Amino acid sequence: MTAPGRCAWRQVIPARVRALAVALGLLLGAAPTPARAQPPRDSLVISVLTMGPGPEVFERFGHISIRVHDLRTRVDTAYNWGMFSFDQPRFLVRFLTGDTRYWMQGFPTLSLVNAYREAGRWVVEQELALSPPQADSLWRYIQWNAKEENKWYRYDYYLDNCSTRVRDALDLVLGGAFKRAVVARELGVTYRSETMRLATAYPLLNFAMDFALGRPADATISAWDEMFVPMRLRALLREVRVPRGGGRWGRLVTQETVLVADERFAEAPAPPDQLWPALAAGLGVADVLLLLVLLTPRSRAARWGIGVIGVTWHFVVGVAGLLLLCAGLYTRHIFMARNANLLLATPASLALAVLIPLALARGPRERMVRAVRTLGVLAVACGLVAVALRLVPGLAQENRPLLALAVPVHAALALALWRATARAAALRP
Repeated sequence: MTAPGRCAWRQVIPARVRALAVALGLLLGAAPTPARAQPPRDSLVISVLTMGPGPEVFERFGHISIRVHDLRTRVDTAYNWGMFSFDQPRFLVRFLTGDTRYWMQGFPTLSLVNAYREAGRWVVEQELALSPPQADSLWRYIQWNAKEENKWYRYDYYLDNCSTRVRDALDLVLGGAFKRAVVARELGVTYRSETMRLATAYPLLNFAMDFALGRPADATISAWDEMFVPMRLRALLREVRVPRGGGRWGRLVTQETVLVADERFAEAPAPPDQLWPALAAGLGVADVLLLLVLLTPRSRAARWGIGVIGVTWHFVVGVAGLLLLCAGLYTRHIFMARNANLLLATPASLALAVLIPLALARGPRERMVRAVRTLGVLAVACGLVAVALRLVPGLAQENRPLLALAVPVHAALALALWRATARAAALRP
């Protein structure tokens, strides 16, 4: 079931190809169409509708549409580029591989606003000071883009989404003035920090996304790139000034109106600080393991307690590492590439998850004990390499919470497994 306004998060169509497609749309839209008279240029009012976050995780990043109101015909439609359907063929496979197909579609403005009102999400309208030719060009492009053969595109969370499509369409009719006005500005945010900030309401998923994002997500982005977030686009639209001709400049937004005031799902002002909770969790598990080590000489249950923790930990991190490796090698999720977290969750942990019970069994084979000890020490060494990488310019990744969780557990597990397998080996008949 597809609902209007669902926006998620390009290595999509290359920029030159997109620009060519947009220019072609304007050219085709400008061609005379005898079957339908074009509305007078001065009858169009163009505005941007920004919708605040919602309760679902894919709604936490907000949404945005372009409203086209024809005062002469009273046609009033809001167009958005965030349409998707869970019922699409192979949707899950496409989503996981970064090949999700989205489309643009228009909805009656009043119905759309009412839908967001019922969902408890705020809606703000910004009327734009476009000249009649600019408004007409934008309207013609939207009509071209809404055709069945043109409406589909490969959605990307950061580079080509519902918000960047609105941004690019506005910049096109403004002759690039929008981009020139903001591209040199920075707010000091990154793709990672914006993701963490907007997904604060989902701590575990937030932590998982932090793990999945690699170094490409840590570069400070310009104000132009920040507008992948609809709320950032709304804020920058308020400030930007564009040329009016004759050497004059003026604000792009002439009027801002709150259509729905509802802050129940308000966005967080800053990303959460996950370092200390992660460190507390990592040290907590390490303390439990060290306590079990003290009990190992006289308690078989303590040895198997170490085994249960070890199998669970290494199975989880092994699966996570395998998925992360596949994402970097075989999908189009470019922001998961070059990820130092693979050193914290190597697929080799899956081997440990299998070998630990064998090494802790009564009278294990010597090679089983040797393999578990070697792999345990290897996990610690990889973790220390990940820590060292943070000190190397060009290789540093913002993964302190992951380090704080994983390194203490890996170290304590390596020690605990060494001691527990020594006791098991002593019981060899």
